[in-house]
Amino acid sequence: MTGRQQEISMETNQELVVRTSQPDWLQALAVIYKNRKPALLIDDAGLHVDPASFTLLQMAREVKLSGREIAGICVALGMSAGGIGMIVLAFVDPEPTSKLGLLVAGGVTSFICGGWRAIQILTNLKPPSVRVTARGIEIVWT
Repeated sequence: MTGRQQEISMETNQELVVRTSQPDWLQALAVIYKNRKPALLIDDAGLHVDPASFTLLQMAREVKLSGREIAGICVALGMSAGGIGMIVLAFVDPEPTSKLGLLVAGGVTSFICGGWRAIQILTNLKPPSVRVTARGIEIVWT
């Protein structure tokens, strides 16, 4: 599928077919993910590909996320790491237990909010639905 054909089918909202025998199949799949279009992945090259096994970072590299998006992801993951650190320190610190609940609650909140935001940035708010059917592997954005 050439770049122009891909642009035309992206505009018409039809299901795109990506074959692993195509030389640029991973790039095509990454563009489809980025544009949140439904797709059918056919493993005709016998690569035993499962789109659910690709990490979000691998897809982000393929679609060349902007510096702003990558920075947002790093900040969000940093919040999560800070939250984990707060939880660990809450249990290790010899301070009175009255501060324990506050530190644990703050750590859990940081961890959940940071991780949630990173997922939102990487998946553009909604993850795809990936199903294996008789036709191939279907990827649908709901």
